[in-house]
Amino acid sequence: MPILLATPLLADAQTLHEVVNAAYARDPRLLAAEAKGEEVRAGRLQADALLAGPPALAIGQRTDRPLDNAGKREFEVELSAPLWLPGQRGAQQALVSAEEAENELEVAALRLELAGELREAIWTVRLAEGERQLAVDRADTARKLEAEVARRVSAGDLARSDLLLAQGERLAGEQAALEAENRTVQARRRYALLTGFAALPVDVDEPRREADSQAGAAPIHPRIDAARRALARAHAKLQAVQAESRDAPELTVQYQRGRDDFDSPTRDNVRVGIRIPFGTDARNRPLVAAANTEIVKADADLRVAEATVAAELNEARAALANAERASALAEQRHVAAAENLKLTRKGFDLGELPLAQLLRAQAQAQEAESARTLQKTALAQAVARLNQAQGLLP
Repeated sequence: MPILLATPLLADAQTLHEVVNAAYARDPRLLAAEAKGEEVRAGRLQADALLAGPPALAIGQRTDRPLDNAGKREFEVELSAPLWLPGQRGAQQALVSAEEAENELEVAALRLELAGELREAIWTVRLAEGERQLAVDRADTARKLEAEVARRVSAGDLARSDLLLAQGERLAGEQAALEAENRTVQARRRYALLTGFAALPVDVDEPRREADSQAGAAPIHPRIDAARRALARAHAKLQAVQAESRDAPELTVQYQRGRDDFDSPTRDNVRVGIRIPFGTDARNRPLVAAANTEIVKADADLRVAEATVAAELNEARAALANAERASALAEQRHVAAAENLKLTRKGFDLGELPLAQLLRAQAQAQEAESARTLQKTALAQAVARLNQAQGLLP
């Protein structure tokens, strides 16, 4: 789990878009990736420069004054400039372009990853709140039933054992409500840590969307696109290494002014030279091997990303279909359990049915109501997960 930036809680967010942007601003991984973009763009200055590196200036003086002092004097100024090898500058520019594209899509992939964490945090809160409300309603119903049973025990209509049974049901309901409240608090803390907001946005439910396709082609998931850019950057790195088969040659221009002794005239000289380093296997083979290793790793990462995205997308679609069917079944179960509770309650009020049967019918109705509520939430969560699997931001 990433360490999030600790900032004070903000005012309640109004929209899901505001929550997502707040989470982006707090995530150190995303901030680091965006900062890396500045580093990559700075590399463009070097790749576009006329020289392969910074020029150097050397100044020197030669004299025999501390020795025989025959009057020998010599002053030198030398300027050296590293030159691009043939094809090296173009390869470096291509590498920088590939790094810029990779960084841009790395940021997009991180945004999507963070959006997935945020979606899960939001729906964890929603599920916890739903369970808490159901538990509170169950406890309230149990308290009302206990009060009614106590009244009827006092009137002599029911035995004291029925009151103890009702009290046990009330205590179980209150315990369940307390546990649900603890889960809700924990879920909200996780959400607040991600976003800095205390409350959920008003537009939590996401519509079901389909990823846009261009020119009839299948849409590219940001994670796959980022892996492809990483592979392209690795190939560009290999080309840059191959183009830089030796250290940069240096062009030198030297100006000399001096005399041999006191009687000799002062002479001026200009010397132009070039320094050409040799390329050897000891220098080049490790660099090429490292670049090839990056290509192999990037290609493997791409294959894993493609397989993972495909599996997650199939899983999300299947989960949504199952959630839709489960929601329909839960609705039918709720209707049947509510009708059964209504009839059982009527029989209990008339004294025709025992308390134990009423409690069973009430438990069945509460379970059915809980299942219906939670399945509705699970259905909305399945839609959000499908959008996430398609690479769609909230």
